[in-house]
Amino acid sequence: MTDVFQMKIVSGDIIEDNRKRIHAVKDPQNSSLPEIKFQLPIAYEGPKGENGELAYTPEHFFIAAISGCFITTFSVVSSNSKFKYNRLIIEAKGHVGTTTGEKMMETIEQKIVLKIPSSERESKARRILEITEERCPLAKSIKSKINNSYEIFVE
Repeated sequence: MTDVFQMKIVSGDIIEDNRKRIHAVKDPQNSSLPEIKFQLPIAYEGPKGENGELAYTPEHFFIAAISGCFITTFSVVSSNSKFKYNRLIIEAKGHVGTTTGEKMMETIEQKIVLKIPSSERESKARRILEITEERCPLAKSIKSKINNSYEIFVE
């Protein structure tokens, strides 16, 4: 059985410089989901607002997909393990480079902070994080090197 996910991507309004267009992505099967705007990164001459980019970039979505997959996979693994947690936070950073001869997302660094109740064991939390890392289907689907660091806090 194969799961299918659909998206509709629409280019932004016509303007003089195509690099400055703001585009949109939406789910054509679910009108209740909001449209998400995106653009070319500033590094590639995309539009720049007062505090940086005006909208997310495909690079942001790429990193968000990897981190989002980690969180949802963690939800499944922790549920199956009957493991309770208070909060999972991921700060992710992607590095685009050309060391391979091609421009690509070479590495993704994820700082993963897990807050657990005092009723749970830190060793079990670490094992569940490791299992999650092994099972995330999107992380297994890409060439980029993913470096995860873990901090576990007992509350």
